[in-house]
Amino acid sequence: MKGVVYVYEMKRRKGNGYVTQTYELNRLDYIILDTLYDGNYKDFYHAITIAEMMDENDGALGKRMTVYKKLQRLVKAEYIGKGIIDNHSDTYYLLEKGIKTVEGGKEV
Repeated sequence: MKGVVYVYEMKRRKGNGYVTQTYELNRLDYIILDTLYDGNYKDFYHAITIAEMMDENDGALGKRMTVYKKLQRLVKAEYIGKGIIDNHSDTYYLLEKGIKTVEGGKEV
């Protein structure tokens, strides 16, 4: 199934009612994408494990299982891909959609 899968909703007051805004990524997702971008993990052979990603962010990503679930969701949404296996651990790298998302948020 291709296309956008919106997973985050936020309701906020506007005038006399509420407006619902829908987002595909949250802050933690963007931190993961930014970590991959800054480390230049952009192809199958240049990828990073969950443990390495957690070390680079000094615990800001939360528990290992939380990071794993976020990564699975980002793989399914085609922001990142799985790289080569590193000693029984999956590795992850940015796909074109993830690169464009991060570059769109960076100032030039």
